[in-house]
Amino acid sequence: MALSFILSLSSGIMLIPIFRFYKTGIYKPHIGDRLRGDDSSPRFGGALMMLGIAAGGVGSIAVLQAGGGFDSTPQKRCAAALLYIFMAFAAGFMQDYVKQKLNRPAGLKGGLLFLYLWGLSCGFLIALKLICGSTGEVLLPFRLGFLSFGAFYYPVTGLVMTLCIYAFRVHDSYGGEEEYCCEGLMGTGTVLISLFFAVMTQSDCSLIGYITAGSAAGLMIWSMYPAKIYFGESGQIICGAAFCAMCIVSNNEILLIFLPISAIIDMLSTCIRFLHYRRTKNVLLLGGSLHAHLKAKGMSDTKIILWSLPLTLGGIAAGVMFIIYSNNVMSA
Repeated sequence: MALSFILSLSSGIMLIPIFRFYKTGIYKPHIGDRLRGDDSSPRFGGALMMLGIAAGGVGSIAVLQAGGGFDSTPQKRCAAALLYIFMAFAAGFMQDYVKQKLNRPAGLKGGLLFLYLWGLSCGFLIALKLICGSTGEVLLPFRLGFLSFGAFYYPVTGLVMTLCIYAFRVHDSYGGEEEYCCEGLMGTGTVLISLFFAVMTQSDCSLIGYITAGSAAGLMIWSMYPAKIYFGESGQIICGAAFCAMCIVSNNEILLIFLPISAIIDMLSTCIRFLHYRRTKNVLLLGGSLHAHLKAKGMSDTKIILWSLPLTLGGIAAGVMFIIYSNNVMSA
């Protein structure tokens, strides 16, 4: 976690001026006064986070392997998760590049991005099946037992994972756009959720939780107001993909639909706003999502973060109870 935090934070010193050059056409090797916003803050924050995750993951696996802490199966699962996160990051990075460097606000075609993430998620699930022989059964709460999807487990769970990533895309900033950004919202939620997995799970999933929390915390230092770099779609998609990977690797797929409750509410509000406009031609919310609406109403970033914090903690509390319940079921 410390390695991921340090590399994610320190890489900003080198990468932020480069990404700022892409946006403004002017290269300045210094970061600038962080107490003053200058409207030159670039996207591509996910690049900082990806460096932290890669270094923390590879370094930790090497140390644990040398000390005999991992056998081959957790190592392979962790490697598959890191590859899944990187491939998702690549799509987000391309989105940021197309929007900022090529000046195409819409980015890649929405359907193409969705199909890519869906196929990537299905491929990750199949890889885990080949590595550890996952059963394709989902444990339900309230003593309802297991739900077996059979062969449909892969496309259905992959679809839920993709929708979850899209929820993270809306959270913090709608579609990666700076004007919708609530600086610190994404980082706070990601750090808390990642620490939940780090503490409540074991082995490879716990490792992914620690390195994701460290990387997100390092990036959050730069993205807090006044932001010197935004999470961008690369950062948003990384956060969503890392969350999905931790849910799947820990065999707690049900957490996908209620743990990131703040991000899910943002996504649902966006869908409701879109459907309401299509039906009535009237705008229901002032912004593209609920947090963007609150910001347009004059609420500060700090208040929005404090407003979402109980929702995040509530989802984590429910996740803790489910993990305890899951462990009891498995031990029985």
